[in-house]
Amino acid sequence: MSVLALSSTVIQAQYILNGSATQNSCNCYTLTQAQNGQSGSVWNSNKIDLNNPFDFIFNVFLGCKDADGADGIVFILQPVSTSIGSAGGGMGFNGIIPSVGIALDTWQNIEINDPSYDHISIQVNGNTNHNADITPLQQASVVNPNIEDCQWHTLRINWDPLNKLLKTYFDGNFRQQVNIDIIATVFNNDPHVYWGFSSATGGANNLQQFCTAVNPGFNISVAGDAACTGNAVTFTNTSESFAPIAEFFWDFGDNTTSISANPLPHIYSTPGQYIVKLAITGLDGCHSDTLKKTVVVGDYPIANFNIYDTCSGKSPRIEDKSQVVFGTITEKDWVLDGNPVSTLLMPPFANLPVGPHQLELMVKSSNGCPSAIVSRSFIIKPVPKITIQANDGCFNKPINFSGIQTDNNTTISQWNWQFGDGGTSQQQNSSHTFQSYNDSTALTAICDNGCISDIVKTKIFLNQIRVDANTSDTMALKGEPFRLRANTAYITSPSGSVTYNWSPAAGLDNPLSDAPQGTLRDDQTYIITVATPEGCVAKDTVHVTVFKGSSVYVPTGFTPNDDGRNDVLRPIYSGIKNLAYFNVYNRWGQLIFSTKNMSTGWDAMLKGSRQSAGVYIWIIRATDYAGKSYQLKGTTTLIR
Repeated sequence: MSVLALSSTVIQAQYILNGSATQNSCNCYTLTQAQNGQSGSVWNSNKIDLNNPFDFIFNVFLGCKDADGADGIVFILQPVSTSIGSAGGGMGFNGIIPSVGIALDTWQNIEINDPSYDHISIQVNGNTNHNADITPLQQASVVNPNIEDCQWHTLRINWDPLNKLLKTYFDGNFRQQVNIDIIATVFNNDPHVYWGFSSATGGANNLQQFCTAVNPGFNISVAGDAACTGNAVTFTNTSESFAPIAEFFWDFGDNTTSISANPLPHIYSTPGQYIVKLAITGLDGCHSDTLKKTVVVGDYPIANFNIYDTCSGKSPRIEDKSQVVFGTITEKDWVLDGNPVSTLLMPPFANLPVGPHQLELMVKSSNGCPSAIVSRSFIIKPVPKITIQANDGCFNKPINFSGIQTDNNTTISQWNWQFGDGGTSQQQNSSHTFQSYNDSTALTAICDNGCISDIVKTKIFLNQIRVDANTSDTMALKGEPFRLRANTAYITSPSGSVTYNWSPAAGLDNPLSDAPQGTLRDDQTYIITVATPEGCVAKDTVHVTVFKGSSVYVPTGFTPNDDGRNDVLRPIYSGIKNLAYFNVYNRWGQLIFSTKNMSTGWDAMLKGSRQSAGVYIWIIRATDYAGKSYQLKGTTTLIR
């Protein structure tokens, strides 16, 4: 593309504008509007000497269109003229000879080897083909391949003639450097050149602008921009400007100001939020916008707390009374007995040893302001140590419990028993009767310092026993052996077996056995006593009748009139062991009653009907204790 001579206008006798270029403000210019077919350039009217170093900082705006945005801008050094530039993809740089161009290219021209991302490159003599770049191109932004993002960016260009280094930076990040003697190799040993920007659009466009930087900036010496009253705050100037800064104006937000580049450390005497402002003015008389930052100045908090004595094994109760007027308390440093232990707002202190302790507290506010250290003393009091002594026992029988103190550090003033069945006691040695199963008995003790012992528990074994010597009295043959049996029911004892004792021992081979054998000549009544190892006792009585003969008697008549006397026909047995049957027949030989139970008789009824008066026949077959069999027959009269 050929070099064009563009119409020019002198602005303030310092910058010359060509083509579509316009001045926006004192230090800012538009090179192209977002319109197709535009080209514009802005040149400083005074040549610079490349034998001297320069460090130029600009603010650049590459537009808001991405995929359809074009073409970019170029910073150019050239000795030719202040009224040159070119349109289209050359961005006003194409064909300018001799020249050095630093391009921010936002359009991909495949024919000149443009990459897909927006890039920065250093080119010479108006040759925009990247095959001729004097150093490899780079993506312009280290964080985003697109710089047509509707944002202002910084472009910094640094020339060091002593070391012949040309460097580029974008948004504060180093992008490229090339070691080249541009005076000799590009400008034919002529060090005097114009500098400026050019830009162009073709079939695509973007709003493309630049400013000579007048960017105020400063750092605040306190972390998080938060300080404490009475402390000095240092404000360090970090402003960036295209040319040396002529004026500074600081406003510290408390009706004090400064015009120094780096003002003296500032002290705020009252807590609060202060808006600090900085504005700068360049040598060209251009004023910056005002930069504002907020400094929060807090007061010093007051640390205060109460801590109360407590018992061993428990955390002491703490009442925090720390205060701060401005801000909040966000950090606490607790020191126990000289050792840092916690930074929690309310620290847990558990399992401290018995004795005196010292707790210190220092707090900090949300502004980082520390308090003075406060200290409080407290005591961990000893807790009584106890155990339970109790033996296994029986239901419904008193069981003795003893509380035993195992430490020598306390004096117990009260004992508290919980027997598990609702029963309680406050005696050290107590007796309790259990009527139902007891899962456990618990004991606590309170000593004279108010501390309560841990709960100790014991589980005792409760037993009970029942004995049944026989379901009925026993019949024995005279002089013949017989056996007694004690049928017992009890809870299995963990500590031994049940004992037996038959009394009297007369006629028994082993009165301490559960089933002794005996021989008698006369009737005898025995008492069986059984006992568990826990002392549970049960008794029963059995009468042994000595068999001396047998007989069966059936009444000759009965009167079933419900008067309670002689209403049932029932045989009387003596020495009979077993009844085979007792049958009753009417006069026609019909069986009207039968039983094998010696305790059952006939009530003169048949299938619910009362039988008439008259004579009835009975038959009995039975066996006595000697084994003698009886077969008897007779009659009885039913009287109505």
